[in-house]
Amino acid sequence: MARALEIAYRCPRCAREATAGADGQGACGACGHDERLDLSGVTGNPPMVERCAACGGNQLYVQRDFNQKVGVGIVVLGGLLAPFTPYYASLVLAALVDAGLYMLLPEITVCYRCQAHFRGFRRNPSHHAFDLHVAEQYATPGEPR
Repeated sequence: MARALEIAYRCPRCAREATAGADGQGACGACGHDERLDLSGVTGNPPMVERCAACGGNQLYVQRDFNQKVGVGIVVLGGLLAPFTPYYASLVLAALVDAGLYMLLPEITVCYRCQAHFRGFRRNPSHHAFDLHVAEQYATPGEPR
């Protein structure tokens, strides 16, 4: 079963998350702002992202579609329980849960510039895992990283 195409991006009016479908028509659930994204950077069948539809940026990366805070929480919980489990079994369990989620969850494409998320699109072979050096080029001075 193919996953529905979705683009999650920052609303230009209120800065909350807005979403658009395969047609590029986006709407913000918070303020109701409607916007049409530029899909000229989405090519092929099934569609593949060449350039960000929200900001036009051409530097993108791939990652698993998983909330990073939840992932850190799993590791922290495993670490906190480690002294109370035989042979630090909670750390092993946390690692197994992490590896299992990594294997099961789909990949998404993310824009370095605006952090737009592209779900359900075919992976572009020219996009690789997150690179801190590239991300720092887009960091705003004084903004936490």
